[in-house]
Amino acid sequence: MSLFKSISGLVKPATRIIRILFKKPMTLKFPQESLEPVKDYRGKHFLDFGKCVGCGMCSRICPNEAIEMVEFNGKKSPQIHLGKCCFCALCVEKCPTKALTMTHEAMISLYDKSLAVYGPDKLSQSVQNG
Repeated sequence: MSLFKSISGLVKPATRIIRILFKKPMTLKFPQESLEPVKDYRGKHFLDFGKCVGCGMCSRICPNEAIEMVEFNGKKSPQIHLGKCCFCALCVEKCPTKALTMTHEAMISLYDKSLAVYGPDKLSQSVQNG
């Protein structure tokens, strides 16, 4: 009986290893392959500059203080530091004119952290698909 248990103890892990070796991997070859974001995914921000009235509600509600109001084309507009942002979308919820929205744009990888600061000009150029 103990011989049977010994052989069984060797065969079971070996068959499991063989099954795993020939199974399709669960990972993707990123960035060539990627999954579509879920329906309510919160990616980069998008600013409709024409709707923004410069009230600063977005900067006041931000829990991480990632939004700063800056002067742009003669009026106050939000500047967002994506490195500080937790993508909670409170700024989007509290925007009275709905000028600030979230996109499904997920690829936020940078070599220099100073590039993570999105001014009004860069926020209004984001791809809006959300």
